[in-house]
Amino acid sequence: MKNTLVVLLMTATVVACGGAPPAPPSLQYAAPGSQDLTYGYSSETVVSISMMGQSMQLSQEGTATYLIGMTATEGDVDVRLSVHALDATISSPMTAPVQVDESAIDGALEFSLDRIGNTTLRSEPDVDQEASQMFSGISLAHGFFPGLPGRAVEQGDQWVDTVAYAGETDMGMRSETTVLTYTVTGDTVIAGRPLLVVDMAGTVESEFDMDVQGMAVTQASDLEVEGHVLWDYQASVLFESHRTASGEGSVRVPLAPGPLPIRIESTERARLEGR
Repeated sequence: MKNTLVVLLMTATVVACGGAPPAPPSLQYAAPGSQDLTYGYSSETVVSISMMGQSMQLSQEGTATYLIGMTATEGDVDVRLSVHALDATISSPMTAPVQVDESAIDGALEFSLDRIGNTTLRSEPDVDQEASQMFSGISLAHGFFPGLPGRAVEQGDQWVDTVAYAGETDMGMRSETTVLTYTVTGDTVIAGRPLLVVDMAGTVESEFDMDVQGMAVTQASDLEVEGHVLWDYQASVLFESHRTASGEGSVRVPLAPGPLPIRIESTERARLEGR
């Protein structure tokens, strides 16, 4: 009986003192002070062009190391991204492969995120024309970090994020609209780090007016996207993002009588390597 009374008393004390498990943290960008993060990034894109009954392929593939500083400000997080290393190859059937490294990018990409990931672009680095096919500051600022709901989430919760932008790049004018649905599907642990697993799926519509070796080229595409995000909710940082995209489009070049159909397949992945 004494043991029973002790157990009841302890139970009542725990309840009275708020011993229930803490509520899940809000899923948002909230860097504690400042953080220096290192991300490994890889991408591969293949563009197949149909012309006069024949098909040719252009490809881009490479890896990079991004050094990212995140500093909390009033209501936002300031981000400074620099390319520490870049090893990329751009291949075309009509020219020799072009190798690109980090020396082709001068300066840092600077932008800010609000708590749900809306982006304000501050400044972009100077990028050589060849490297601009692998590195686009405006695209990276609006697409590297996922959209977040700004609230606590549970398994099965969903939210929709729409990102639309238009602006000049080192190759020309680019516009893009991305609509992604995020779904919380569970959690996992990697290297002792508890992570939230969030699947994503949606569409990307883009148009790119560019100057390629003195020729005015316009490329438009409509892609289906799927992938996942691993989010470290204790540190409020992205741990991993992986997504694939595929779809159709067209390209206009001066030598062709009309738009040429294209097929695009791409894969990209970013993963936190140090903090």
